[in-house]
Amino acid sequence: MKNQEIIIIQDFSCFGGKHCQTTALKNIFAYCGLHISEEMLLGLGGGIGFIYWYMKRMKVPFIGCRNGKVDEFSLNICKRIGVDAEIVQTNSENKAYYELKELLKQGKPVNIFVDMVYLPYFALPEDVHFGGHAIVVYGIDEINNKAFISDRSKKPLTITIEDLKKARSSKHPPFASKNKLLKIRKYPLKIGNLDKAIKESIRGCCQNMINTPIRNIGLSGMKKWADIIPKWSEQFKDINFFGCLFNTFNIEIGGTGGNAFRPMYAKFLEEASSIINKSELNEIAELFRKSGKLWTEIAVAALPDSWPVLRKIRELTIEKNRIFEEYGQDGLEKIKNINIELNDLLKKAVAELQKRDIAPLLKNMEQKIIECYQIEEIAFRRLKEVVQ
Repeated sequence: MKNQEIIIIQDFSCFGGKHCQTTALKNIFAYCGLHISEEMLLGLGGGIGFIYWYMKRMKVPFIGCRNGKVDEFSLNICKRIGVDAEIVQTNSENKAYYELKELLKQGKPVNIFVDMVYLPYFALPEDVHFGGHAIVVYGIDEINNKAFISDRSKKPLTITIEDLKKARSSKHPPFASKNKLLKIRKYPLKIGNLDKAIKESIRGCCQNMINTPIRNIGLSGMKKWADIIPKWSEQFKDINFFGCLFNTFNIEIGGTGGNAFRPMYAKFLEEASSIINKSELNEIAELFRKSGKLWTEIAVAALPDSWPVLRKIRELTIEKNRIFEEYGQDGLEKIKNINIELNDLLKKAVAELQKRDIAPLLKNMEQKIIECYQIEEIAFRRLKEVVQ
């Protein structure tokens, strides 16, 4: 490579977080002197939600618990706190890399979107593509072939420039990354009054959950999911059926801050209550903490204690997530060793799921989803009344 460059923002020291998009923005904003909680960013971006998404070309359904598409979520946050930003996308890998370098040269850490499979520090299987993952690039070293990354880990991370380009240019579904980055043109000197922004975001969250036009989204989507669960064993077989269970468990540790984002949203409502002078939000926050515990019970019910192999997979997956968040790349060997154990357990799990009666497992999941739905229906209708 000619004219190799080293462009590193030396004083960038913002790492770690709960959810990839709010983590990326919180860390960039903090570097620029704008301090705001990750929970407030979640609320302003769109808050919590639900989607059950399955198409025939998908091996397993996608289960999402946040409100807002990837692009609009980040743009909503920026707009509502007064940050001038846009999503920039290109089919050209070289053009995307040049754009990234130019922003770094201006001293700006850059929020990009990537396919997690191509980030070696996650040590993911090659077929679990997810291109909606947000990270911050704060440096490029072309001489030593390194990109410097801030992610949910408390420690800084590095990947090769080749892996960075692959992760950015991925076209694999769902949510192909397609060289997208969030280009921030201007920051406010300080974060102004958020009264209007909070009310607008809460109304949008309630609209998405209560009055959705599509049956697989929002509260109606939760009911649909409960109806579909008992039929999973007919619709999905072997490894794909296990994938349904694992995707359900992933609402607990897949960058949701735990409990499917609900405790984060509860804290947002508590912060918001004093800003918009609505003390009722504190009571509603408690309802979401209650539903959050049920979301964890749903996740655990998918890989329950009564199935020792599934329980072990659950425990090892939690440990992998903990190691990444605490140690980043320093924990990679431990993560790889866990993966070896998980691969062996996966075969045993599929075999056991073929032999045992899975109806009680699915029935338990169905009941917990219905119970969670009932709490959230009350919570969202009360929330809508408070901010109408």
